[in-house]
Amino acid sequence: MAGLSTDDGGSSKGDVDPFHYDYETVRNGGLIFAGLAFVVGLIILLSKRFRCGGSRKPRQVGEDEL
Repeated sequence: MAGLSTDDGGSSKGDVDPFHYDYETVRNGGLIFAGLAFVVGLIILLSKRFRCGGSRKPRQVGEDEL
C-alpha cells in the first residue's frame, strides 16, 4: 500500500469539498417534511369540507325514464 497517495492532485482549495453534505440534517428535514405531508393528507381526508361525493343530491327521475 505504499503506492497510495493522499494528495488532492494539486487542488488550491485545500480540504474544501463542494459535495459534502450533512446527511443527518438532510435526513431530519426529510422526516419532518414527510410527517407534515402525512398530517396534512389526513386532515384533508378527514375534513368535512372535502367530501368525495358524500353530499350529492339524489337525481330526479323523469316519467320518460321509468
